[in-house]
Amino acid sequence: MAKYKRNASDKLNTLFFGKDLRVTDGELYTEIREFDFSSYYPEEKYIYKQQLPSENVFDIRDFGAETDRDDNAEFINKAVNAAAEVNGTVLIDGGDYFSGTVILKSSITLFISNGSSITSRLDGKGFEEKHALIYAENANDITLTGGGKLKCNGHLYGRRPIADKNNTAPANYIDVIEMRQDYRSQLRFGHPSKYGNPVYIKDCRNINIDNFIIENSAYWSFKLSNCDRVNIKNFIINNNRNVANADGIDLAGTSNVDISHCFISTADDGIVIKNAVWLGNNKAMRNIKIADCEIISRTNAIKVGTETTYDISNISISDCRLFMTDLYPGSVSGISLEACDGTALSNVKVNNISMDRCTCPIFIRLGNRNRASEVNSQSANAVEFGIKAKKGGELSKKLFDGKSRVRDITISNVHATGVELPIIIAGYKQRGKVKRVENVTLKNIMLEYADIPETIDRRMFIPEYAKEYPEGWRFRNLPAYALWARHVHGLTLENFTYVHPQKTWKKNIIKIDVV
Repeated sequence: MAKYKRNASDKLNTLFFGKDLRVTDGELYTEIREFDFSSYYPEEKYIYKQQLPSENVFDIRDFGAETDRDDNAEFINKAVNAAAEVNGTVLIDGGDYFSGTVILKSSITLFISNGSSITSRLDGKGFEEKHALIYAENANDITLTGGGKLKCNGHLYGRRPIADKNNTAPANYIDVIEMRQDYRSQLRFGHPSKYGNPVYIKDCRNINIDNFIIENSAYWSFKLSNCDRVNIKNFIINNNRNVANADGIDLAGTSNVDISHCFISTADDGIVIKNAVWLGNNKAMRNIKIADCEIISRTNAIKVGTETTYDISNISISDCRLFMTDLYPGSVSGISLEACDGTALSNVKVNNISMDRCTCPIFIRLGNRNRASEVNSQSANAVEFGIKAKKGGELSKKLFDGKSRVRDITISNVHATGVELPIIIAGYKQRGKVKRVENVTLKNIMLEYADIPETIDRRMFIPEYAKEYPEGWRFRNLPAYALWARHVHGLTLENFTYVHPQKTWKKNIIKIDVV
C-alpha cells in the first residue's frame, strides 16, 4: 500500500521497478465484475438508426444461418461469397448468430442491423487458422455498417485476477510503483483458449467503417495491418477494461487513415500506431488523422510506439477527450509518442485535447530497445496464446540499432485534470552516446493535479531505461511534478501552466541536458 515515504528497504525490494504481477497459470475465470465495463457508455451519441438495405442483399438466413446454431460461419461465408460476385451486401438481421471466422471479400458490405450481432463461439474454437472473428486479406472496398455488433465474449478467455475486486477508490498517496502493482493485480491475463482479434484486416485498401460496434474483445479489437485508405467514424469499441492486451484500434504499417467520432473504452491502448517488422510491416507509414473521439483506456489513450521499426510521420490528433471512469489507478498516459526500435517518428501535431485522470498526460520517449533483434513474428505475442516462444530475432541486431528518432512535435491547447505525474520527454544515453528528442513545442498547456499527497521517493539518479519497455510509469516517482525533460534538443514552452494543490517535495520543472 502506498505510504508517506519510501525507505531504503522499499527501494531494495522494488529493484528499480518492482516485481511484475502477471498470472501465467490457473483455470478460466469468466465472472464479470462491477465496473469491468465503464459506467459511461454513450451508444446513442455514436450509433444512428439505419434502414435495412434493399438492393443486392444476401441475407444469411437464406443460406442456412440460425440464431440457435452453435456456429454459423459456414452459412455466413456462403453469403459473403455470393455477395462478392455482384458487389453486394451481406445482411445480419434478426438476432445474435454464433460464428467462427468470417472471411470478407472485395467489394462487399457487411451490414449488421441494430439489435443483431455476429457473436464469437463460446468455446473459442473455429478460429484456429485466422485467429479472428472477421478477417480480410488482399481485398479492397470493404464496408462494415448497420449499427449492430460483434459480440466477442472477451471475458471468457482470461485467468482469475490477483485482486478480489476492482479498485474504485484513489490511493492515499501518489506512488507510481504501487499504482502499477494495483493496476496489474486487477487484470485477467490471457488463457491459452483465447482465439484472437474481433477484426483483422490485412493488406487491404479502401476500408470504410461507419455505424458499427465491437463489444467485449479478448485481444486487439480492430487490427489493420499494411492497409491503405481507411475511414472510420461513428464507431464504438466497448471492452471489459480488465482483459489484458485488449487494445482498441491498432494501426500497423497502415497509411492514409481518418478516424473520427469514435468512442473507445478498453483495457489496453485506445488507439495505437505501430510499424514493426515482426508484425509483418515493411515500409513507412504516414498520414494518420484522429479527431472528435472519446477514449477510456487503462493504459495509453492514444499512442504511437512500443512496436516500431519503420518510419512514421504526419500524424494529427485533435478535439479528443481522454479520460478514466470508475476505476483506479487512472490511464497510464493521455498521449504517448514513442520510438524505440528503429522508427523515425516525425511531424506530429496534437491540438485541443481534454484529459481527466490520465496519470501522465503527455509522454514523449526516444529509446533503443531494438526489439527486432530479439523477437520474431512467432514469439512476439506467443505468451498471450499459451504458445512457447521460439528463440531468435527477426533481423540483424545492427539493422535498427540506434536508428530511432523523435522530432518535430507540436502539442497545443491541452487541459488535463487529475494529473499524478509530470509531462515526460526523454531521449537516452547508451554506450557513451546521447540521442535527443528534437524540436518539441508545448503551447497553452494547463495541468491540474489530483488532490492526493505524494510519496516521498528521492533517488540519487534516474536510470536511462533505454532498452526497457517504453512507458511513463517506468520512470517511477520523478522529482518533478509539471515537466521532467532529459536529452532534448529544442524544447519550447509557451503558456505552460500548472496547479499543484498539495505541499510537495518535488520541483515544478526539471530539465537535464536540454539544449
